[in-house]
Amino acid sequence: MNNLNTAKMDDHNLLLALAGIISAFGVKEVWAIIQKKMDIGAKKDEREESLYTKQIEVLTNKITQLETKIELLIEENIQLRVKVVKMEARLINSAKKKVNKKRDERN
Repeated sequence: MNNLNTAKMDDHNLLLALAGIISAFGVKEVWAIIQKKMDIGAKKDEREESLYTKQIEVLTNKITQLETKIELLIEENIQLRVKVVKMEARLINSAKKKVNKKRDERN
């Protein structure tokens, strides 16, 4: 019976050792999987940051282009206003001359 207990104990120890080896291997594999997922997550974050950076650069360029276009439109608007004022002045002078001619013809 003593031999039987030893055999049972040896089987129990063997099972514990086997369970320990399997669990250690499993933990190692699980850790490797977790590391891979973390690396993939980090790479994804880097790609997203890179994408966001590119989008920000594109939007910044568009804003700069729009600012330039706005400045050109403001200058063009000023020039057009000057032309309108000159045309108004010419119309007023022309109207004055016509009125003066009609007054002269009546007199």
